[in-house]
Amino acid sequence: MSASNSKKYKSLTISEKKQLIEAVERGDKKTEVAKTFDIPLSTLSTILKDKNKIITASSSGGRKRNSKGEHPRLEECLVQWVRQCRGQNVPVSGLLLKEKAKSFAKELGIPFFSASDGWLTNFKKRNGIVFKKICGESSSVDDNVCSEWHRKLSTLLKNYEPRNVFNTDETALFFKCLPDKTFTFKEEKCHGGKHSKDRLTILLAVNMDGSEKLTPLLIGKAAKPRCFKGIRSFPITYRANKKVWMTTELFNEWLFSLNEDMKKQERKILLFLDNCTVHNNPPTLTNIELQFFPPNTTSKLQPLDQGIIKNFKTFYRQEVVKNVLECIESEQTPNISVLTAMIFVDKAWKKVAPSTILKCFKKSGFTIEIQETENDQLNIESIQWNSLPTQENVSFTDYVNVDEDVAVWGVLSDADILENTLSIDEDNEDDTSPLPLVTLKEASSALEKLRNFSLQSEVNVEVFDALFTIENTIEKIKLNSMKQKTITDFFKK
Repeated sequence: MSASNSKKYKSLTISEKKQLIEAVERGDKKTEVAKTFDIPLSTLSTILKDKNKIITASSSGGRKRNSKGEHPRLEECLVQWVRQCRGQNVPVSGLLLKEKAKSFAKELGIPFFSASDGWLTNFKKRNGIVFKKICGESSSVDDNVCSEWHRKLSTLLKNYEPRNVFNTDETALFFKCLPDKTFTFKEEKCHGGKHSKDRLTILLAVNMDGSEKLTPLLIGKAAKPRCFKGIRSFPITYRANKKVWMTTELFNEWLFSLNEDMKKQERKILLFLDNCTVHNNPPTLTNIELQFFPPNTTSKLQPLDQGIIKNFKTFYRQEVVKNVLECIESEQTPNISVLTAMIFVDKAWKKVAPSTILKCFKKSGFTIEIQETENDQLNIESIQWNSLPTQENVSFTDYVNVDEDVAVWGVLSDADILENTLSIDEDNEDDTSPLPLVTLKEASSALEKLRNFSLQSEVNVEVFDALFTIENTIEKIKLNSMKQKTITDFFKK
């Protein structure tokens, strides 16, 4: 082939790859996006597959290309190790970093790796690492620390409207735990163990006036659980790692995405969060100011810990109890998949009322005028609980609190770091199945039944608005399906 006919594709920078991802997420056709950026569709698919790494890399700033040198896995291990040391306030010198590099190189079977001064300089440039003094952290606090915090809180808040003040936190969730297994699961407070595959980590975030509950981030063990087969839309965000923990990389990705959302809305927000290891190495943020609570004080100072998370889990456990009762009635065995859990999490989070959020912020010392309501959601019992078979002295409160002390982050060993650089399992669930396919005809029929049910019941106008939205969605999917067919398809038997 002559030089004039050969096709050469350009190498994209991290910024360009991010623009490409955003274009696809806006709904632009992949063929058009590939043409615009002058790349083949196969390259586009690879970039979309590496979306999380690209977004995280772009948030660090400074680096134009995601270069990892001659030994990319070695550098990935080192970056994780450095971030963990920084999060624990462990000082890292150049000499220590070179020795750690040699140790990882030996584990990875890389021969003749000398970790020279030149390598160290290039490694730091490639990964945006700067050696600097980091602040220490007190290992114990008392009520005086909380009092001092309350005194300065008004100063921290003075430049922000209540709607622009947020709190975020992670919590563990034994998503498969059934009522009769409460005692079994409650024994496990450690970082892993026999029930680690049955738990998820959830990041929740709310604003001060209760007007915004950000989409939850759910962290699981498998990248693509079997129950995700055929699923194209999810109610909440899902990520995965082998430990089912929040990590610096996942948290920074979430922060970067939130910062981009605030840019688009032309908002600047104040985000309160706890001072844990995975939060302590954030990316450069233009529209988010981070404010850490004093160490070991979140049980008193953090709004999410004053009842919001518990309220959310109460609603989640109610969904599980309803599911168990439905299975008993239909003589089936309850089996909750990650997809089921995502649906339950979405429903439970939507049920947390603004009044509950307001009260929890007020309880944490955030000064805000609220209108007291009779419907206090902080103390909810499950109506269905008493309909279950005898629970052997397990109360609904015990069931709600079954995972309150389970770790959601932790210190990774060298073996964990090495394992994390491998690909995540796509499917580690043997007891779940994909959702059965629902046709357009079946969806339309179900919608008609829902409309008839609504007409025969006492419902408000919002129900009919929701049905109209669903009908429009079905019609759009139907039209898109017809556009994808050729004229000859209609004459085939």
